[in-house]
This record gives sequence, structure tokens and C-alpha cells, in this order.
Amino acid sequence: LLQLHSGEQITTMLRLPENSAEGFITMVTKQGVIKRTALSAFANIRKNGLIAITLNEGDGLAWTGITHGEDEILIATRGGQAIRFSEAGARSVGRGAIGVRAIRLAAGDTVVGAGVLRQGASVLTVTEEGKGRRTRTEDYRIQNRGGKGIRNYGAKGSVAGIRIVDDEDDIILISLAGVLIRMHVSDINFQSRYGSGVRVMRLGEDDRVVTVARTERSE
Repeated sequence: LLQLHSGEQITTMLRLPENSAEGFITMVTKQGVIKRTALSAFANIRKNGLIAITLNEGDGLAWTGITHGEDEILIATRGGQAIRFSEAGARSVGRGAIGVRAIRLAAGDTVVGAGVLRQGASVLTVTEEGKGRRTRTEDYRIQNRGGKGIRNYGAKGSVAGIRIVDDEDDIILISLAGVLIRMHVSDINFQSRYGSGVRVMRLGEDDRVVTVARTERSE
């Protein structure tokens, strides 16, 4: 399907809106860089692809999504930090640009996910050890882009990922060993940013959660 260069791998697949000339492709890297580029810049993609972002050495994409110019973005790290800011704080740039600092990371920390906040939704945080909790978006105050953020998860364990979810959603969790489970978001408790969460996936020895996906509810 894609003619990838040596060392490249697919990290995200996006479904474009009907009017794909409006909005932005917003990218967040593992090292905490954010970049926004107008969707119109990707109108004519050649068979061998187009450069979407210039990455610093050792960096890679952690999240990519469609934004609309005035959205609020929440970025979370493996070490339990999070930052919420307006996407307008990161000006739109061309395809070949590097981007700007979204969150300042502590030594050894890395970005594990991001999402666009919306009215009535909540923030689902899932740890590598299989614990999860929902937190109301108002618990995350708006800050300026480029800061250290605030605490998102401080209990024992590392964050595997976050998703912005609604009560009517399901989530799918996949472990390193290839085990997959699906559950209703409404079955996961609300807790504060200081809550350790509840068990959402039981894992075997040396296994850990590696993927958190949001999908439509199924009975």
C-alpha cells in the first residue's frame, strides 16, 4: 500500500472529513513537540508520500489528529504528566517544518498520547499495568503551551495511553502478548487526577497494555 523508506513505520491512520480542505493535521511527537499544518497542504499526495514533519534525531510521532483551529488539546506522558492548551498557541507551519515545544518533559519521560477535548467528554487514562479511570476535563486547567503540565497519574505504574471518551463509547485494550478486550466506557469509574484507577485488564506475567483505542458502543 505504501512505499516506505528504510526505517519508517506507520504510526497513525486518519479518516479525513468530507471537506478535507478545511482544518489542520496536528502532530505531537514522543519528545513533546507539536506541529500544525493545513489539511490543504496534503491535497495532492504522490504515490511515495509527502513529508509531513521534520523530526529531531531519536524522535517519533506519538499522536496525530484533525483539528479545526480553535480546539483544546490534552497531551499526556508515560510518567504521569499532562498539559491542556489551545491549539492556536502553536501556529500553523509548512510540511517541512519541525514544530514547537508542546510540553517540557522530565528526564526519561515521553509522550504517550493526546486528544482533542470536547463538550461533555472525559479523559480516560490507562496504565501499562492494566488500571484505568475516567477524569472530568475540568480537572485539567488550561495552561500555556510549552510548560511542564500538571499531574495526571501519580500512583505506581506507567501510563500506556489516554483517550477522550463519551459515556456511549467502548474501548479496546491490547496487551504486548496480543490479548485484546473490549468494554463499555460507562463501566469505568470517575476519579480525580490523583486516583489510581480500577482494574480494567488482567495481565499475565511480563505482559503490559500497549494500545488503547476508542470505538462505538456495541451491546
